[in-house]
Amino acid sequence: MALPVKVLSNAARVCPRLQPSLCLAACVTRQQTRNHTIVMERVIPIPPGKDGGLPNVRDMNELYKILRHVKTVYYPSQMSCILTDFVEGLGIRGDVVKVKRNMFHDQLFPAGLAVYASPQNLKEFEEERKALGIEKAETRLGVLARMTMKELNHMNLQIPMNENVEWVLTKEHVQVAFRTQGVEMLEQCIQLPEEEITTFQDLTVKVTINGLETVTVKATIVPISEKFVTPASKIGKLKK
Repeated sequence: MALPVKVLSNAARVCPRLQPSLCLAACVTRQQTRNHTIVMERVIPIPPGKDGGLPNVRDMNELYKILRHVKTVYYPSQMSCILTDFVEGLGIRGDVVKVKRNMFHDQLFPAGLAVYASPQNLKEFEEERKALGIEKAETRLGVLARMTMKELNHMNLQIPMNENVEWVLTKEHVQVAFRTQGVEMLEQCIQLPEEEITTFQDLTVKVTINGLETVTVKATIVPISEKFVTPASKIGKLKK
């Protein structure tokens, strides 16, 4: 069935008492789920104008505004997209993930955190990955690693050392200190300052995660008696 569609200029013909209802209906429609697209076509095609372009507005009439329904395209509740930045719980830049359609349109895409997984966008991110030298078979920095980086950025690592003997700070000392904080890592992931550390002081150590990204961790070397207080030492302090 042909459906006449009125242009905006005809809105003045609507009864003023109905205008609030129409405005309310427009607001409700804007909040509806974007789960389908209605395809329409003109019953009478628009005649070409000069040089094959659009005709002059004066040559148009109401007949060209009559449309007929062709089909309705329904979309699945989830869609694939490419992340352009780290999104907690989803992935990192370049990851192709499936999310709810509303989440993509209302949150990720407006914030610039994701784009459509179109062939062109997939090709661009593939070229970016190759430029960074990251192979497909290589372990990439995942969501859990990103969460670990976030925790390390806010950590003040305490490295306990024995105050009764001479010592030089090593990667093993830092590795054990991280272990007491619940973080396991290999010694080769740790980078110490170039100069030897032999005194109690504040410093920074660098940690490389998955061989891809490096995070700087604030640390403090403290006497082991302060870090691990034994019951005997507590009693001694109380007697004093």
